[in-house]
Amino acid sequence: MATGRNHSSLTEKHAFMILNALPMVGSVLCQRLLERFNGDVISIFDRSGSDLMSVKGLGKQTTDKILNWRNYFDLDKELSTIESRKIDFVSFNDPSYPKALKEIFDPPIGYYHLGEMKQISQPCVSIVGTRMASLYGRKQAREMARELAKLGFCIVSGMARGIDYEAHMGALEVGGKSVAVLGNGLDIIYPSEHLELYKNLRDQGCVISEFTIGRSADKQSFPMRNRIVAGLSSCVVIVESGIRGGSMITANFAIEYGREVFAVPGRLDQAQSLGCLKLIKEGATMFTSIQELLEEMHHTNEIQSIAQFERPKQAINYDMLNESERPILELLKEGERLSVNEIAESIHQNISTTNVLMIQLELKHYVKKAIDGKYEA
Repeated sequence: MATGRNHSSLTEKHAFMILNALPMVGSVLCQRLLERFNGDVISIFDRSGSDLMSVKGLGKQTTDKILNWRNYFDLDKELSTIESRKIDFVSFNDPSYPKALKEIFDPPIGYYHLGEMKQISQPCVSIVGTRMASLYGRKQAREMARELAKLGFCIVSGMARGIDYEAHMGALEVGGKSVAVLGNGLDIIYPSEHLELYKNLRDQGCVISEFTIGRSADKQSFPMRNRIVAGLSSCVVIVESGIRGGSMITANFAIEYGREVFAVPGRLDQAQSLGCLKLIKEGATMFTSIQELLEEMHHTNEIQSIAQFERPKQAINYDMLNESERPILELLKEGERLSVNEIAESIHQNISTTNVLMIQLELKHYVKKAIDGKYEA
């Protein structure tokens, strides 16, 4: 065990790290402690046992762990390890702690992270699903993540096999941002075959975990991870899931936190479709297109910050357009007002591809959609 520091030498970050690491001290109890002691987290470790036990839900065993925290957590070793690995710890009181996560019932006391924290300040969409994904599910997850990332969303998932992997890869391969929330310490790569993905997320996005260095994943840690996946995002999309899959836990957290839940419909005879079909039956929105997802989410502040639908369209810079976008603006530049079907037919693309292109152009403020559904430049 560490020889430890005097309580007077503890910083606020250290105090939060200790509370985060102690068994039996969860996020709800931490919030009660902060309320009881006027937000002074350092002073918690200078309180008497009777002071601590005056906090609702804090019994003798938990009080003992706080008073004798050095017996349960080696702070100096933890600080040395995260410094050598270039890992940082973000406490609940840190200004960079995501606002969306702070709003949930049981936000983490803090979390460790690798990569750029600013990625989490972008509007986030969580895409999750089964590890035993079908080819259809994998394709849907990757394409969905690609298109949302191109529009400016940060894609959140759990770095698991299957749907999670495809979601991260879809965002990264178009230069977008993605955040992985792990169910173990950041020093453990799980599954091990995702080492390259882990490195890419670290360099291009962010990897986070509320678990201390060396903590292995277990049946308790995965649901805890799932609540963060749900809490970070404006909405959660379940691509494929069994009736009792971990993604269903994420969906339930999302519903509890007031997040929109979308489910991708699948085949009735496939086990990995049954969870999504159950969610749709119980009121989740059936995912059919990126466009419909944006329309469902249009009322949220996060979507408004990307879409900014009410701002006037900008002058067209043709050099910034890709080869698929230019023909559309050529069609509309003379004042034509065309439907998606008319545009798709003119540029020889299918409807779904054209819908995505129109959303991209609308979010760039190059076109706008009229009440009758027609577009104009």
